[in-house]
Amino acid sequence: MFPKPKPELIPNTYAYESEPMVKATGFREYDARWLFGKEINLMGIQALGMGLGTLIGEIGQKQEIVTAHDFRGYSASIKYALISGLLASGCKVHDIGLAVTPMAYFAQFDLDVPCVAMVTASHNDNGWTGVKMGANRPLTFGPDEMTRLKEIVLNADFKLKPAGAYQFHENFPARYIADLTKRPKLKRKLKVVVACGNGTAGAFAPQVMKAIGCEVIRLDTELD
Repeated sequence: MFPKPKPELIPNTYAYESEPMVKATGFREYDARWLFGKEINLMGIQALGMGLGTLIGEIGQKQEIVTAHDFRGYSASIKYALISGLLASGCKVHDIGLAVTPMAYFAQFDLDVPCVAMVTASHNDNGWTGVKMGANRPLTFGPDEMTRLKEIVLNADFKLKPAGAYQFHENFPARYIADLTKRPKLKRKLKVVVACGNGTAGAFAPQVMKAIGCEVIRLDTELD
């Protein structure tokens, strides 16, 4: 039995390290967002993974999913906690590592995988985390799926299986960039300022623009 998530736990306590915390308001209409550490802990993320895997099985979809994460200092740990829950629910996980969200959606088609879970808080401030999810490419979850996911997670109504599997796809971004840049190059070379706000795109956008024929001037492309 996995514990039923609590809406609030006190950090630096036995309970915080031994029970899942998931604040109900983190389940939005089209994705999920929480302040990490204050509204959800790693066991709460694990519960989310169990719930997502359970929902995928419940709707009759093949339990195979792409995962990826953005560049926040804690996003990788969020993703691996999510993966542990997905594995416990019997999913085969295809991990593409650090990515921008469209890359995860591309991977569903490139790897022929029906489901996706992208760990990202998008434009939100540091401290936030979240997951964009889908189980029927190219669609992502809407209100009905998010409501059912919330019910499964908060009630710990998990259907766990021993059949989970994990595969890491090394240097997957190169496949995405190759697909983006195989189109005709620019006829006239442009000088382009690529400003990435020190976000995840800084790892990829400059090389994409260079590959299509631009002279690239980097601005805030360091991952921070």
